[in-house]
Amino acid sequence: MSDTAPVGVVNRPRVIPLLALAVLAAGACGGKGEASGGAPPYVFATSVDGGVLLDDLTASQAAQLCADINAAADGGLETSYCRALSAAVTADETRMYLQDNPGTSTAALQAQCATFLSGQQSDGCPAAAATCDPTKIATGSSACTATVSDVVACINAYAVDYQGLLNGTPSCADVSPTSLSRYFADGGAFDTYNSIPTSASCTALLACPGIGPGL
Repeated sequence: MSDTAPVGVVNRPRVIPLLALAVLAAGACGGKGEASGGAPPYVFATSVDGGVLLDDLTASQAAQLCADINAAADGGLETSYCRALSAAVTADETRMYLQDNPGTSTAALQAQCATFLSGQQSDGCPAAAATCDPTKIATGSSACTATVSDVVACINAYAVDYQGLLNGTPSCADVSPTSLSRYFADGGAFDTYNSIPTSASCTALLACPGIGPGL
């Protein structure tokens, strides 16, 4: 691997997207409030009253909330996560290829990007780790002060990050040394959305059994 980046490319160690390592993990919640341009983010909702404390959920409410969360993890949330992860890893592989092969033409770089993307898509994607166990939520934990609304806010905050990362990642058709440099620069889309921010809602969930650290 070359230690010198070609002109216009930020030279950094290989990046393993944090989204792949800490999807809705303990403390890994928050978000930026909105996805930057492009398609809107996935929106999670539940029929359970948002004002109810998790520790006060009835058995039927806990079962419904967990059913909704697990359905999201197997559906729209996972789709959003997988697309963002695939795009980000592809961009990183393309950046590393350019660092190893300075002087590569834009057309050749775009073709290499397409090859990396195909490989990412064929490899499949780990499931989004939003999990919920209805038998462990309302167990009398005095430390748990989170509400159902906190769960919704936390999941949606990360959905915003997934979509923001996807929207900000250059497609293979748009890949160039300049677009990669912009994407990976401090304050760029990768730096902005591929992070582990915290929020009051997600922090509150850390003390609640049945939701976390997988959420």
